[in-house]
Amino acid sequence: MLRRNLLIVIGLSTLSFLLGTGTTPISDSDEAFYAQAGREMVEDGDWLTPHYNGDYRFEKPILFYWLTALGYLLVGVTEAAARAPSGLAGVLLALVTYACARRWFDENTGLLAGIITGTSFGYVAVARQALPDLVLAFFITISVWSGLVVFAGPRMPSRSTKRRLWILLCGTGIAAGFLTKGPVGIVLPFIIVGPLAIARCYYDAKSLRVRRWLPFRQLLLDGSLLCIVCLTLSLPWYAAMTAHHGPAYLDRFFMAENFQRFATDRYNAPRPFWYYLPIVFGGLLPWSPLLLLLGPYFRRIIAGSRGLAPVELWLGTWVLAPLAFYSASVGKQPRYILPILPPLAILIARTTSHALHTRSSLGLQRLLTTTSCIAGVVLILFGVLIFRAQILFPAADPTAVHLAATLTGVSGLGLLATAILPLGRLLTASFALASITATLSVHLLVFSNSQATPVEVMADWLNRPTLKALSYGRYQVFVRNLVFYTGRPHVDLVSEQQVKAFLKSEEQVLCIITESAAQRLIESKSEIYELGRLNYLNLGQLTIGTLLWPDPVRDLQTVLLITNRPPPPELLR
Repeated sequence: MLRRNLLIVIGLSTLSFLLGTGTTPISDSDEAFYAQAGREMVEDGDWLTPHYNGDYRFEKPILFYWLTALGYLLVGVTEAAARAPSGLAGVLLALVTYACARRWFDENTGLLAGIITGTSFGYVAVARQALPDLVLAFFITISVWSGLVVFAGPRMPSRSTKRRLWILLCGTGIAAGFLTKGPVGIVLPFIIVGPLAIARCYYDAKSLRVRRWLPFRQLLLDGSLLCIVCLTLSLPWYAAMTAHHGPAYLDRFFMAENFQRFATDRYNAPRPFWYYLPIVFGGLLPWSPLLLLLGPYFRRIIAGSRGLAPVELWLGTWVLAPLAFYSASVGKQPRYILPILPPLAILIARTTSHALHTRSSLGLQRLLTTTSCIAGVVLILFGVLIFRAQILFPAADPTAVHLAATLTGVSGLGLLATAILPLGRLLTASFALASITATLSVHLLVFSNSQATPVEVMADWLNRPTLKALSYGRYQVFVRNLVFYTGRPHVDLVSEQQVKAFLKSEEQVLCIITESAAQRLIESKSEIYELGRLNYLNLGQLTIGTLLWPDPVRDLQTVLLITNRPPPPELLR
């Protein structure tokens, strides 16, 4: 049973997170920073300081860059290698969620929790990008789970090897999180486990007739060992960076990239306090309607007819503490909230497994049917959105887009039929199959292209023998990902004044610019010459609004390659 379930979780999560990750180009988003910085690390041999476009990149710590660079060393510089750390972290996260739920509840709950984690839309979307957020979620999940076991769970002998191994695992997870995205790797485990550990000490102290300080003494000793492990693993790199770059690094990383990103709108526009609630619902699709199954349990707890089990308290804290922390932040991004999805997956798995495998009430059975039907309808609507959005993918094969929309809609119909008909035993499999069908249809049939993508075409133009020696800049388009495909640095242009000054250079230069910006340059009497143009949809900027109201005029960009000197006819040959 154990081996079979492990293979199921590994197989499903591998399909979701790793299959076909190299079929789409690096997007013009944050993933380009990590993909290119890992490449420059391999090429320059500087394994201490990340670089992007030849400049220092102090924004994030080192671990994800190391993982990306290691992938390049093993299999070469490719999109799949850049995204491999995220995808593998997703597979490991599904396994950890399975192990956690299995330990705290039972085999059925563990299997379902692992499947939910391995097939949820939010995790799939991030796993298929070269971003550190899923790696961070994995390390936080490891540290929180092990921390709860050793600090909030039943007491182990103070000198037992098992206790020390759990502390070692917790400290390693915190250190790795600290090296992946900074202080948040420490803060989240602390605000989740800390209060529960203190509450456990008070509970144990009340049960002792004498020496009531012993639980707190043990907590202090365990905490000290935890700190030693964490600091031993994480501080050497920070110390080396400080010694090499001086206080400027500490100020840029800790103050600007962490404190100001959390407390000010310098990097992200302010968003409402409730911003993450729909993000969580969307991230757990197609499973998120099953969250409604928690309603009857909450009602009985509030009414006093049912107590709150310790594990349920741990999971609730695991969800609410990070949610409150991130909701209080001024700067919010959808992927920040990923660490709360594993405990939600366990809660969903527990209630769903109870409804499927026990003689639950008729009301709970009806609620399960209703929520499953909602999930099926959502998938059908998603298929309709894919069909409507085909106008945004002019390079994609229309037949492939129609097939993706059809497969997604059919998977929703299958889930709907499984929920309505007396096929409850197949419900979990139907959910998983529908999720994998929808996600793979989108990524392999809609997003992937058999021909060169716009950013690859532009890079090919820039690397033609007649243009390769010319300096190039880019403005408002291909801002982050073009350097990954050209393999040579660009001039960073952030305003039209800088573009005009760049084009006034005495030597011939190239500039990548949008059609609208080029038109404004012409109106201002700037002398420019067009060398080529193409249409471009930035997949990194796709939103649900884009799918709901697709507009090629608004969403597709016409990108121009221009120069400041009259080009000879053979320039692009």
